[in-house]
Amino acid sequence: MTNRYLASIREMRGMGLGKSNLWDHARMVFCDIPIDERKVRDWLPFPLRLARPYKATLFIADYPKTTFGCVYKEAAILIHAKLFGLFPVLHCPWMVVDCDQAMIWGREMLGYPKKMAQITFEESADGGFRGAVARRGHEVMRFEGQVRERLSAPPPGIGRMQVNVRGHLSFLPGHLLTVRPSETIHDANGMDLKVQLSDAPNDPISIQAGPATQATMRTCDIGGGLFPPPMRIWPVSWAHIMRLATLRAK
Repeated sequence: MTNRYLASIREMRGMGLGKSNLWDHARMVFCDIPIDERKVRDWLPFPLRLARPYKATLFIADYPKTTFGCVYKEAAILIHAKLFGLFPVLHCPWMVVDCDQAMIWGREMLGYPKKMAQITFEESADGGFRGAVARRGHEVMRFEGQVRERLSAPPPGIGRMQVNVRGHLSFLPGHLLTVRPSETIHDANGMDLKVQLSDAPNDPISIQAGPATQATMRTCDIGGGLFPPPMRIWPVSWAHIMRLATLRAK
């Protein structure tokens, strides 16, 4: 029995557990958008509440190298919220990937509601960028822009406190989970960026209420070794999880 446990620990270590970087030289585009508060007010469970001004951070990413052997693309919506009305956090109600291994690990370990999608991440030699997300025959997210000046002090990207819901689609309670990845930025540039979110039957994400701001393109390492492990901080009712089944699971 002990040998089996030790073998499991060695396997997890080989996949990156405890290492300083899990994703090396990730290529990521970030931006902020104002959001329609009426469309997202039910997405956040207690004790999370929308922060003012109402906004979300969007990102689309290309991960060329990971410690767990999965090369993939990803996109997400991160809602700006406050925990207990005091602590600024990001909450992820919707995230997509194009690799089933990344989907499983992200959902099971960190509470990101990942679904499979077709993701495009294209850079041109003249600094142009095009990104898109399609699911079940519908394009739901599009980025088009131009890379501009180099930034000496870019705004934070993924390296911020995040609070996710981890739970099952059943009559069992879930819980809020906190996680804070580390982010080492190698280079970053400002961008002129246009973003469009569109509703689809399985992805009701058209929450944008204005143009994108603080758009950046960056190359960064994302770590998992030196920040606190994910922690449960609050129970979440099964009713909340079931109410968001379309957003999280369809």
